[in-house]
Amino acid sequence: MSRAGEVALGVIGTILNIILLIFVILAVVGASNANTDELKQMFEEEIVLSDPTMTPEDIAVFNDAVDVGIEVVGVVGWVVVVTLLVSIILSILGVVKVSKNKSPKAAGIMFIFAGLLSGILLLAPILFYIAAIMCFVRKTPVQYVEDPYYNNDVQHQNQPQQPL
Repeated sequence: MSRAGEVALGVIGTILNIILLIFVILAVVGASNANTDELKQMFEEEIVLSDPTMTPEDIAVFNDAVDVGIEVVGVVGWVVVVTLLVSIILSILGVVKVSKNKSPKAAGIMFIFAGLLSGILLLAPILFYIAAIMCFVRKTPVQYVEDPYYNNDVQHQNQPQQPL
């Protein structure tokens, strides 16, 4: 039985995860290398222009929040990068398992975990969930192999009848 649908969904989901991984890495590296002093000054000018009643204490609190926000983006961003890498590895393993049609159930489980690790409402996890459902629902057809030792008709047709 051909599992082309599962393979196609798995490959498309993996490609979408790789694209997302590249964007997340660029965002994390950009946030880590951002010049915070320049960013704070730009925000401070915008805040003073939008609300001239801001006190210097309010601006200091905002500057501290900017520092914490950039640090959080760095840490959470690298956690997202690691989970996306694990998701990509699981999806590649799932595609390999389902393409060889050896164990589609294991591939379905890998697709589910890949979908859970790659996000909730993105396109890639939805594709992984559909591929997992297809892995679980589609059954491989049972192929009966004729064994000549157990089939009496085959034995009688191939051998001439002998008198008793």
